[in-house]
Amino acid sequence: MIYYICAVVLLLMFVLFYLDRWNKTRGLNQEQAQQPEQEIPAGECCGKHAVCEKQKLAEARLRSAQYFDDEDLDRFKGRSSDGYTDQEVEEFRYVMYTMQQEEVREWMECLQAREIELPDELKEECYSMMNEV
Repeated sequence: MIYYICAVVLLLMFVLFYLDRWNKTRGLNQEQAQQPEQEIPAGECCGKHAVCEKQKLAEARLRSAQYFDDEDLDRFKGRSSDGYTDQEVEEFRYVMYTMQQEEVREWMECLQAREIELPDELKEECYSMMNEV
């Protein structure tokens, strides 16, 4: 008889334990459903910098092209980023270093919208300049 009582008590303890866990989990889910999603204001990064930069550059294709006195770079449209000569890389570098640091992101977006790939040699320099702003 005592074994039956102990078994029932243990069973009740397990049931209460799992009900408690279930209620806590359900309560957290309800809280999350009630909380509005935090929206990131336009122009601000979400904290995942590499993701933000790539996303912004991907969205640039949708916008119209803007020029930074670099119309001569249009001749590189459709060219692979690893197919530039040293002299052509220097043309890109000259344009990049003659603009303000805060304009580098817009310039990258402009190049992407115009289907001009930045030379591989300049990509790290460019991302570095964008992150310093």
